[in-house]
Amino acid sequence: PPEAVALDCEMCETAAGPELTRISIVDCSGKVLMDDLVKPEVPIIDYKTQYSGITAEMLKDVTTTLQDAQRRLADIISADSIIVGHSLENDLHALRLFHPRVVDTAILFPHARDSKRKNSLRYLTKRFLGRVIQQGEHDSTEDARAALELALLKAKHGRDFGTCAPSSNTLLLSRLQPSSFDIVSYEVSNHMLIRQACPHVNVVPARSDRDALRGARSHAHSQRQT
Repeated sequence: PPEAVALDCEMCETAAGPELTRISIVDCSGKVLMDDLVKPEVPIIDYKTQYSGITAEMLKDVTTTLQDAQRRLADIISADSIIVGHSLENDLHALRLFHPRVVDTAILFPHARDSKRKNSLRYLTKRFLGRVIQQGEHDSTEDARAALELALLKAKHGRDFGTCAPSSNTLLLSRLQPSSFDIVSYEVSNHMLIRQACPHVNVVPARSDRDALRGARSHAHSQRQT
């Protein structure tokens, strides 16, 4: 079994509550290992097509059950495999699965202003990967790949990446918060600038304290003009 996989599921609403209708798994290279439609055993009330992409026509001839999907999943992963995903509790609940080794990008990239809220996968993908997903209906293979790439990006840059915590690359962290100014954070590493910043923080490159102070004056001046 692969050391790590990324997983995403689509669900519909049934008489018994949310039920699995599609499961997608990719390996660390993004290769699809599993992409199966699943037909719930109880009547479907709402296919949630606008989110799931699943329609009655798609499931009409499907004979794969939740138990079938569970057996196939067990052939792909082991108890030692790491499962990567976004808000994985929903996927694992739909699969009726408990797994001890998970990486959840909703936790890796916490909401900047409210610990009780979660960033959407669409937002994180646009912000940190620079592309748009979920344009209309969701695609679970696309979502699984996005979660995988976000997790690998976090592993590459460290635990503070994508959070509001100051990074080890910071020479000068100057926060200006007069009533009429934005908060400004000055980082040394160009490649980390936008991705390291919080959503409410404007970031400009600075190679020295002098550069940072010059940038602060320039930003303050531009704010007075608006």
